Amino acid sequence: MSTTFFCNFSVPVPVAEDRYKYVPIVGVFRSIPVDQIDAWVMHPGGGPRSDRELASEVLVEVRKPLGTSGRTVPHSFDVADVLQLDRAAAIVVSTFLAALPRG
Repeated sequence: MSTTFFCNFSVPVPVAEDRYKYVPIVGVFRSIPVDQIDAWVMHPGGGPRSDRELASEVLVEVRKPLGTSGRTVPHSFDVADVLQLDRAAAIVVSTFLAALPRG
């Protein structure tokens, strides 16, 4: 059974060449059992997986933070947009690992 959890964080989006704006989002993550994390971060041959690979497996949806209605709504950009930048993928992975429910 796959479960999801939500986490607030900010990701960089390009605004000009070599300039980024950090946009607050709510990430919807697919949970992974804690005892499977070590295997998840590695390729079967033993090499590390990229942040983009890892982030694409766990970031399910991108939403806008809570508004005046008290609800989150889908963001104007999607998961693929967020993962275009390596630094954004790294933020997604580190946020996921820090917020992953531990049991």
